[in-house]
Amino acid sequence: MIESPLLQIRDLTLSFASSHGPVEVLHGISLHVRRGEKVALVGESGSGKSVTARIVTGLLQSQRGTQANGYVRYEDQDLLKIGERAFRALRGIRLSMVFQDPTSALNPVFTIGDQFREVLRRASPDISIPEARRRAADALSHVLIHEPDRVLDSYPFQLSGGMNQRVLIAMALANRPALLVADEPGTALDVTVQDRTLKLMTSLIEQAGAAVLFISHNLGVVREFADRVYVIYRGRIVEHARTADLFANPRHPYTRALLSAVPKITGEPLPPLPEDNAAFSAPPVIHDGCAEPPVRGDIPQ
Repeated sequence: MIESPLLQIRDLTLSFASSHGPVEVLHGISLHVRRGEKVALVGESGSGKSVTARIVTGLLQSQRGTQANGYVRYEDQDLLKIGERAFRALRGIRLSMVFQDPTSALNPVFTIGDQFREVLRRASPDISIPEARRRAADALSHVLIHEPDRVLDSYPFQLSGGMNQRVLIAMALANRPALLVADEPGTALDVTVQDRTLKLMTSLIEQAGAAVLFISHNLGVVREFADRVYVIYRGRIVEHARTADLFANPRHPYTRALLSAVPKITGEPLPPLPEDNAAFSAPPVIHDGCAEPPVRGDIPQ
């Protein structure tokens, strides 16, 4: 029997309250991530990528005016039904996240060492200060920070964006989570630092054996990073394929439009994405071999 997915989402909807009543922003999202797999969720800004990630990590459910329905199972728990206390037992231990803005994700009034120690205490409440510092320094050295003691004594605003991003990656992987949710982890970095940081993150993820849900609008990065890709458009999954298949033969009009909007080395102007194209509302495309598994049961290959 094939192992069940580590993360499985079925028919997820999300509504926000407004002065005119609830506004639905996710419409029946379904996706899955297997253990050790790197899965990308791609789409333009406002398509629903980040709110999907925040539901998985429990960062939206407690906010007033939000209503999520459907099925979101991580390991053996339905994340839409567990409370905040149960989420706190997961976050930073079995489930971790890297945010897109490293500077705002770190607390500016605490040193990196203080914040790293709190992360380690999630999994090891009785860890001593010297042991926490040793483990933090070791984790920072793995993300190619060559002066870990100096960094541990620094505040986030004293470090560059690239340095803070590497600190966040080290923190996210410190307790060896089974699933890492990475929300645009290179957006705030220049191209050279972004490429180096993402390659480093890939290496560390593979060493830790973690699965990844990678949120991005950067199709070049996705092509190098992901095993499978889900394309999201206006809160709906419109295409799902293995990465090589998606780039070789995109089938949905929106996917083709996204790929045609990738900057070209010739410098020719990019075609704009239509604001409202009826063709974009075509039925979702699931490539052969990538069908969504049933909520409970075997996963088709």
